[in-house]
Amino acid sequence: MYYVQFFQASVYPVGSTELIEACGDRSVVILDGRMSLPAMHRIAAAECVKRGYLAWQLFMGEAFTRSCSIGVIHHA
Repeated sequence: MYYVQFFQASVYPVGSTELIEACGDRSVVILDGRMSLPAMHRIAAAECVKRGYLAWQLFMGEAFTRSCSIGVIHHA
């Protein structure tokens, strides 16, 4: 399984610029594993802006709990 994890700004401490993983059903997008990596990056970047998040990162694994990142965090 390939998926995109989105990130938002931390609210603690106040004024922090640290990114944290977003949560909820809109915080990830499951991708079709047959797509090329450039296509996955295009979809991830577009969805990040569309959903109002600050950054995104691609992950690969058998499940959300058994996955690892396959790239760096990209800022929107």
